[in-house]
Formats: sequence, C-alpha cells, structure tokens
Amino acid sequence: MVNDVVPKLGIALADLLDMEEGWFRRHFSPPTVLQRVIRYPSTGGTAGKHTDNGFFTLLLQEELPTRSLQVWFGGHWVPAPSLPDSLVVNLGDMLQALSDDRFKSTPHQVVHTGPTDRISLPFFIYPDIDARLTSRQGKQTFSVAEVMLRNFDSIWETGKGAGRARELQ
Repeated sequence: MVNDVVPKLGIALADLLDMEEGWFRRHFSPPTVLQRVIRYPSTGGTAGKHTDNGFFTLLLQEELPTRSLQVWFGGHWVPAPSLPDSLVVNLGDMLQALSDDRFKSTPHQVVHTGPTDRISLPFFIYPDIDARLTSRQGKQTFSVAEVMLRNFDSIWETGKGAGRARELQ
C-alpha cells in the first residue's frame, strides 16, 4: 500500500493543488506513516468526532453487518458504506492547510454496536517528519513534526480532541 497507493494518490493530490513538479516525491521521500490496529468491541466502541491531522488517511475496509464509520456531510453524520476489499480515503488537516482551505479535512467518528467486533486498520500518511511546508499561495507554513506533536498533546495529554471536527455539533 505504501509503495503503490500512497504515491499515486499523493501525486494526484499535489497536482490538484498546483504544486510544482516533483513536490510530492520531494516531501514524501520517505513519507511518515503511522499504522494502527484499533478494535471496537461488539458491546459498543466509539471514536469521538475528529479529523486526522496528516495529509491523508487510508482505511482498509471489510464488509460488516452494521455501518459504524460516520462522516460529516450536509450538516449531519452519515454512515459510510463498508465495502469489502476497498479503501476509505480521509483528507487530513495538513492537506487542508496546504490547499489554503480549498480542500477540507474529513470529519468522522465511529459508533460501533454490532454483532461482531470491528477491527480498523488506518494508515495515517504524513510528509517526511523533518519537512517544513508552505501552502501554494504562501498563506500557511508549518513544521510536520510540530503539527504531529501538537496533535498528540491535544488528544492524549490534554484530552481536548483534535482537528476541526471539534467545531461541529
């Protein structure tokens, strides 16, 4: 996945942002990839509303009898289909910043109550951790490492939550 899907999707997104030729390869060689295995028990498991702070997130999907992944769309939470052998792509806060808000990060949450456990396999894709990036129009500049550390602190240290989803009802 990291060697096949990530470069293709990343280059396409960089092209949509009108970044200069070779921008994605320069800032994602190597990419910073955080991969997690998250278990949501059948007795009920949740992940509160949030956006991911990286460039994008890839989420492997399996067919489940209940749809527990929800995305914010049209002013309310909508269950996302769980299609077997597919990927969900969530746009991240870094992509939103680099696009000068042309693209928006994907608010989502998990509310799982089903007959079986739900195993989630997200791949969080970031630029090289040492990169310092500036948006195409120069409106935003940030250090990848600093953004990652602030996000960690906001979720795990202070408990304030993460991303722009905190603003949603």
